[in-house]
Amino acid sequence: METVRCGYCDALLFKARGSIGTLIEIKCRRCGTLNHLRPAEPSNDRPERPDRGDPCRGSMFRRPR
Repeated sequence: METVRCGYCDALLFKARGSIGTLIEIKCRRCGTLNHLRPAEPSNDRPERPDRGDPCRGSMFRRPR
């Protein structure tokens, strides 16, 4: 279980299992700070395609002679 704490006074705001799906604003009961929580953004890196060789060399793409 993951704990979420206030960014100013480190008071426990809530405990969560799983991930946050949308933007959440929660006010700390101890200090009154408004905390903004948002889901983690996916990385901008595209996964590499597996190397399957040259598709033009396969039997499916051979030119007739």
